[in-house]
Amino acid sequence: MDFLELEGITKEFPSRSGPPARVMERVSFSVREGEFMAVLGPSGCGKSTLLQMAAGLLPPSSGEARIGGRRVDGPPPEAVYVFQQYTRSLLPWRNVRDNVAFAVEHRIGRRRARAAAEVQLAQVGLAGFGDHFPWQLSGGMQQRVAIARALAAEPALLLMDEPFSAVDALTRLDLQALILDIWTQRKLTVMLVTHDVEEAIYLADRIAMLTRRPTTLAEIVEVGLPRPRDPIATRELPRFLELRHDLLGKLLTRHAV
Repeated sequence: MDFLELEGITKEFPSRSGPPARVMERVSFSVREGEFMAVLGPSGCGKSTLLQMAAGLLPPSSGEARIGGRRVDGPPPEAVYVFQQYTRSLLPWRNVRDNVAFAVEHRIGRRRARAAAEVQLAQVGLAGFGDHFPWQLSGGMQQRVAIARALAAEPALLLMDEPFSAVDALTRLDLQALILDIWTQRKLTVMLVTHDVEEAIYLADRIAMLTRRPTTLAEIVEVGLPRPRDPIATRELPRFLELRHDLLGKLLTRHAV
C-alpha cells in the first residue's frame, strides 16, 4: 500500500526580473508503506526541495503530497525530517539527552522525555553520552544524536536529506548500517535524498531517478538486492555493480546535457 504519494509536484520560485523560475515539472511517484526509497539526480536538480515539499516545509506551486491518503499542508505528525547539516539541527546549549528529549517533551513532559531519550541514545550506540554537549562529539556521533531525536518522536515516515554527506567514509558506512537496523526493527517508511549512487543502491528497495532542471521523474529503478545487506559483500554482487555502472552513466549524461 502506498504511504507517501507525490502527485504532479511542480515548483516555481519568484524571479527578480521576468517570469517565475520553474525548477520542477509534474513529478509523481509514491513510496510504499515500510519501503526504503532513495531519490537520486544531478546536483542542483531539486532533490532536497522535493523532500521539503513531502515534509510540508515548502508548498508546491501545483500538485500535492499525501501521507496516509491525507493531503500534506504542513509538517505531518507521523513524519520526521533529518537534516543534512546536523550541526545546525542540534541545540548547542542543550546536552545530548536534552537534545533528544526536545522532540517529545512538549507532549509527555520533560522527565518522561529525558527517560525516553536514554532509550533512543542506547539504540544509536550513544549510551552514557547523555551529559555531553554536541560540541564535545564527533560529526558521526552528532548525527547519531539527530537520528535519536528523530526516533524519539516515534515517526512512521523518516525523511532524510543527505544525512551522511558531511562525515568521513568509514563513519558513513557505520551510519548506513545503523539506519538499516533501525528501519528493519521499527518497520519505518523511509525516503532518502542522496547524491551518492552506491549509498542509494545499498540502502534502498527502489530508486527514483530525477532529471536536470526543470526536474522531472526519469524512471523508478528496482534495486532487487537481497536483504539483509552487508557493507562489503553486497557491494561486490554482480547486480550491485551493474546498477552502479548504469546509474552513474545516466547521472553523468544528465550532468552534461
